[in-house]
Amino acid sequence: MSRLEEVLLLIEHIPPFPKVAQRVMDLLADPNTTATQLAEVIQFDAAITANVLKICNAAYFGLPRKVSSLDEGLVVIGQDVLKDIIITSSSAKFFKGKVGGGYDLGEGELWKHSVACGIMAKLLVSTVPGIDGSSVFTAALLHDIGKRFLSTFIADDFARIVNLVQHEQLTFEAAEHEVVGIDHAKLGGIILQKWGFPEEMKDAVENHHEPDALGRDDLTALVALANAIVLSMGIGVGANGLATVIDENGLARFGLDSEKIKMYMVDLFAEMEKAQELLNL
Repeated sequence: MSRLEEVLLLIEHIPPFPKVAQRVMDLLADPNTTATQLAEVIQFDAAITANVLKICNAAYFGLPRKVSSLDEGLVVIGQDVLKDIIITSSSAKFFKGKVGGGYDLGEGELWKHSVACGIMAKLLVSTVPGIDGSSVFTAALLHDIGKRFLSTFIADDFARIVNLVQHEQLTFEAAEHEVVGIDHAKLGGIILQKWGFPEEMKDAVENHHEPDALGRDDLTALVALANAIVLSMGIGVGANGLATVIDENGLARFGLDSEKIKMYMVDLFAEMEKAQELLNL
């Protein structure tokens, strides 16, 4: 059995994304959905219910009063924030623990990087009129999910991958593909497809490391840019992050330059301070 066949066999056994979360996302796509309808679905998942209430009262969302019931929480936080809470609380379990030697990421580092990318992507949303902010947050949050499941395979052949990067001038992702038969971004796209996420989210995850990512569709470009900025800040760098650079030419479509990027970095540090409840899910 080839390494790629081993990876794909592993993916067949990945737990499904929580059905309650998927049902809530479907309901939120309908502008006529009420808080009562949402509560009726969420209440059957104790973990999500607990996290909704916990995060409702987190400093990150800055609500004017403490929320003590699910119905009240859903009314106070609004649908956009609810999407973020549901996806974040449902995703956390897939990022628990060390990612492994393949990416040189310690306990909680991949989750911190993922949350930071989700937040940065939402900060950048204002640069692209008309795009759905929650879709951006979700795609950015899950952009590196492939690392969680590819890490063991990367660790087994780490020396060979590093040799290709250092001596053949391959990107880390190209070296992954050369050795394992697939890279973490492509694997992430397969996982999102398996979980039933929209095609545009799957494409954004799958293509966020492509050289022309900043010139692709809005969602892919925003995820790629958020990832590059967060890595340049040293958040969740790991074995492959130091080679990531921000394409200055690709920033033009967002109306950004290096000075504006620095301002977004400052904003992210402030937001991450308030996001501890998200990081500790």
